Amino acid sequence: MTTAVRIGRRLEPLNLEYFEDPAWGLEGNAAVRKQIRIPIATNMYPARFDDLGPAIRMGSVDVVLTDLHYWEGPRGVKELEAICRTFNMGVAMHSGAEFGIELAAMIHTAATIPTMTFAGDAHYHYLTDDIIQGGLMKYEDGCIRVPKGPGLGVALDEEKMEKYERLYKQKGDYYARFHADPRQPDWFPIVGSV
Repeated sequence: MTTAVRIGRRLEPLNLEYFEDPAWGLEGNAAVRKQIRIPIATNMYPARFDDLGPAIRMGSVDVVLTDLHYWEGPRGVKELEAICRTFNMGVAMHSGAEFGIELAAMIHTAATIPTMTFAGDAHYHYLTDDIIQGGLMKYEDGCIRVPKGPGLGVALDEEKMEKYERLYKQKGDYYARFHADPRQPDWFPIVGSV
């Protein structure tokens, strides 16, 4: 926490939108928030509706970074935004290396929330391919337009789906390698608990 405060104070002159998860847990972020002037953002604490009460009570967050898969889909994100607005907290989209189908859902959801004024987070530009027809969605001036068309505005490419299913079966879960602990083979991380 001392390091987070020291770095946060050095970053203050840059007028950043927010400082993401500078400390561990609700208590850690609350302690940092009291000592710096940069808004604290998080996609980890809180990451569930059950965590919101303690986060608000402790004053541990200014901006909740939403993930559709943690916040119960588009409707859950809209409900989260209503709660955050009530308690004068911001919301923004968080990214977890999603393919175009989830990114399309994120963009559509964000487009329905006028109070979502922070720039959306994306790791999409790291991808070299996508499972949607037509390949990667295009950036224009740092933005991706809301996809047009039925549903989410994108369609899945069946051949690419099969290709990446085979790759998954050969190589396994990409994210699992970051969390594997050979000392505790039955353990797996749980995101967002208090």
